[in-house]
Amino acid sequence: MERVDSAPVPVWRGRTSRGTAGALAVGERVMALTTVDRYVEVLDTRTGRRFWRARADGTFAVGPLLTSDRVIVASEGAEGRVSAYDLYSSRRRWRTTVGDVAAPLALDDSSIYGVNAQGSAFALAERSGRRRWTQRVGPSRTGPLVTRHGVVFATLTDTLVVLDRATGRVLTRTTLAGSATAPLALANDSTVIVASPGGGVLAVALPSGAVRWNVRVGGAIHGMPAVARDTVFVLTSACVLWRIPLERPAGADSASVGCVSVAGPTVLRDAVLVATVGGELVVFDYATRRVRWRRDVGAELRHPAIVRNGQIVAAPALGEVVSLR
Repeated sequence: MERVDSAPVPVWRGRTSRGTAGALAVGERVMALTTVDRYVEVLDTRTGRRFWRARADGTFAVGPLLTSDRVIVASEGAEGRVSAYDLYSSRRRWRTTVGDVAAPLALDDSSIYGVNAQGSAFALAERSGRRRWTQRVGPSRTGPLVTRHGVVFATLTDTLVVLDRATGRVLTRTTLAGSATAPLALANDSTVIVASPGGGVLAVALPSGAVRWNVRVGGAIHGMPAVARDTVFVLTSACVLWRIPLERPAGADSASVGCVSVAGPTVLRDAVLVATVGGELVVFDYATRRVRWRRDVGAELRHPAIVRNGQIVAAPALGEVVSLR
């Protein structure tokens, strides 16, 4: 886990077209983003300088994936496409029509996984875009989670579905106690964490789909859970931070950070970083239950900040990408 400075200051601001759509993809040297006005952009992680931008043929609801040499994006609409751009030249390598994509994509060594708004999950070959399989799972906003047991989806119709990675065959289909909209989190190689806007946090065994435990947190959860060592962290929309021991959920505790957030928490080595709707980054010390510092980035944050080697990168919904150190 990362540490951040006790008094970070902005080191650069990277101007985007009009604001970001979806979460950033941040690497050591470059980062990629999709914008609200249909551009794919690649910036220098160290300086914020724009390397290139390319006009896409659709609008975006989710952010990109970043590989060693490509940027993968998915667009909205009936003719929504997954497209691959060369990381170094901006040249589009391929595009495949998959339908309206409003949930994040996922990637393994050779395949891209996703689900469209009509509830059809798909797998595409990462190098060519060739469709490998399609399977009906039901409408999902969580997107896929790739595990050694299969590709996992939680649907808006209260169902957890595990598909075979190679064929798309349904391995298990389990009814949950509520729908999920936040991306899923992997706690270990056999447990997935599902958070609900209805205020439930579930640990679900893989591949069986059996619910190991269900903790009620008393508030809506819109951001992805975070898992650090043996603890699950979730943040309610009212900024109540919960810590749930994976093997002892009855020992869960909570503390109010004092904000409003639709993003998941970013767990640091000895604190938690929270991105707020009010446009603040807040570092909360969960040992003392006090805020260490706040920094205003100037516009609403809908996705967690990313921390890499002590550098914090945040992308407001409208405005400039900001880096602090």
